[in-house]
Parts: sequence; structure tokens; C-alpha cells
Amino acid sequence: MLHPKLLVTTGKGKENQAIVEILDILFEYDQEAYGVKTSFDGVVLIYTKLDPFKALSIIRRNPTSVVFKVVPLERCVKTSLDNIINTGLELAKKRIRKNSTFIVDCIRRGRYVKSSVIVERTLGARIIKELGAKVSFKNPEYIVRVEVIGEIACISIVKREDIIRRKGRV
Repeated sequence: MLHPKLLVTTGKGKENQAIVEILDILFEYDQEAYGVKTSFDGVVLIYTKLDPFKALSIIRRNPTSVVFKVVPLERCVKTSLDNIINTGLELAKKRIRKNSTFIVDCIRRGRYVKSSVIVERTLGARIIKELGAKVSFKNPEYIVRVEVIGEIACISIVKREDIIRRKGRV
């Protein structure tokens, strides 16, 4: 199943313009990429055959006017606490080593999980227990990013610089 590779945030009502901006940038590399507005204001999902980090590096080199944030999405699952924890731990095992520092950052949109804090604490505790990593709120080496978008949850292991943050014109 094809899953979204990027989550893009923009101003309310600017979703279509944000999709066009991102697809214009990616077109040279993937003519079949497409974007979808979500049921949440200012949030769009980009589907592409490109690796999410490759797509991110292409976007980083190009200006945008309405895009606020671009987050790479490595894996997406049906939203449930168990699915998020299992997938997050599976991804963490590939990158986070013993004594590495990390933080779990969950952005919850919709009511498919009880709270983002429960996701953060539960997944964080499993990573500590199974991998021997340490939590660092101030300067983590890794961010376990969980984006809950209604019935789908997307998880990535990123470094702070892997998330594009811009001030768009709104």
C-alpha cells in the first residue's frame, strides 16, 4: 500500500496552494507524486515514490511561499496505541543505539488515540527499556516523530534538522 511520504503544514485555506508548491518542486523527480488535503485545516499529505528524506532534501533547496513545515514520514499504520508503539520501536531499533539520546514527539489530530502524552510516554518507556537509550528534552540526538492524522499514524526517526520549518506568507 502506498503511504504518504511527507506531511506539510500551511495556513488554513492554503492547502491547495501548498500542494501545488510541493508538487512543482518534486515534479522533475516524480511526475506521479500527488497531494491530498486532510480533514484537518492546514495539513496536507504528499504521496511520492521518492524516499521521504530525498524528497525533503529536494524541497529544502527550493523556496516556498505558503509552506510552514515539512515532516518526512517513514512508516504509516492504522491509528492505535499498539500499532504506533510497535512501529515506533521497530524504526528506533534501526537507528537509536544504547546511550543515544532521544525524545518522542507526538502530534495528535483527531481522537483515535486518547492523548499525545500517553503515546510519548509509552513509546519512550519501551525505547528506554529495550534499547537502553536516554531521554533528552533539551538536545536529543533523535526525535521519534509521531504524526496522528485521524485514522492513520505516521512515524519517523529524525534529527532536528530533518524537519523543514519556514515562515510562509499567509
